[in-house]
Amino acid sequence: MSLHAHVVADVGALHLDVRLHAAAGEVVAVLGPNGAGKTTLLRALAGLVPLSAGRVVLDGRVLEDPATASRRTAEDRDVGFVFQDHLLFPNLSVLDNVAFGLRCRGVRKGRAREIAAAWIGRVELASLAQARPGALSGGQAQRVALARALACSPALLLLDEPLAALDVQARQSMRRLLRRHLDAFGGPCVIVTHQPLEAIALADRLVIVEQGVVVQDGAAAEVARRPRSRWVARLVGLNLYRGTARDHTVALEGGGSLRTADAAGGEVFATVHPRAVALHPEAPRGSPRNAWRGTVAEIDLHGDHVRVHVEGPIPIVAEITPAGLADLSLSEGQPTWVSVKASAVDLFPR
Repeated sequence: MSLHAHVVADVGALHLDVRLHAAAGEVVAVLGPNGAGKTTLLRALAGLVPLSAGRVVLDGRVLEDPATASRRTAEDRDVGFVFQDHLLFPNLSVLDNVAFGLRCRGVRKGRAREIAAAWIGRVELASLAQARPGALSGGQAQRVALARALACSPALLLLDEPLAALDVQARQSMRRLLRRHLDAFGGPCVIVTHQPLEAIALADRLVIVEQGVVVQDGAAAEVARRPRSRWVARLVGLNLYRGTARDHTVALEGGGSLRTADAAGGEVFATVHPRAVALHPEAPRGSPRNAWRGTVAEIDLHGDHVRVHVEGPIPIVAEITPAGLADLSLSEGQPTWVSVKASAVDLFPR
């Protein structure tokens, strides 16, 4: 049981052109900035947004192929969808909400309720079976939506921001429960999220979508170690540059250059961890390194560390301690010197 999809769709100003595959039992997380097309992708897979081109094949069955005018309805796709805003029926009890999909598939009422009751127990809401959605917390409503999607034993599971709008405690509890059910689910699962920690905790593979296209696809460790766009680099906390390497120098696309410890050639990405960036009140001296003068553009406090955004010939983010910030007496708009050791510049091919 696997998913092979090439989704080409137009919604307003968005042109979506995404290739996506997921094996049986594999969880794929789709991340990207707002407006990238993540939710549109899920809705297209579910049959709620028509394709203008491409093809969707699930478990060997063609769900949609505009080239042959083939298109199964959403009801005929064997897909479970957990919407971000739950979309529970306010006039039905929790039990009947979960049984609804089964009833739509022709399961008799008594049997549908038996299956629904079992799933309500699995998501730890048995005591609320007769409650209405209006009496539920956000986390409880999300559990009901998950139970409703899984009760029909779908071939494909789609989850749109499953942990959004939950408080910290509810999010942790829901993440554990979701992980348990995803481990037991035999089909492919596609999750849309904007939270990298959630994606890493839940998914086997990450797919990064920007402006309607895939910019990176791989295991979380690989995406974090070798980001291929500025958005991904910010997501994982790295400074990323594109450039052309020659021996121990990388000429950057935006201007400026970086010296590297390792020799390389051709088009490359260069990354620098913010912790490897040093700030100085005056031009640094000592061992050979990259150094330039810039201006503090922004200072962000993050618990036990501070991120300092420096504009200049090479824009960069440095991570320092609050004590270091005080010692340097840094403030926004103030000039500062930046240094990065050649050995702290990591390269990988474009």
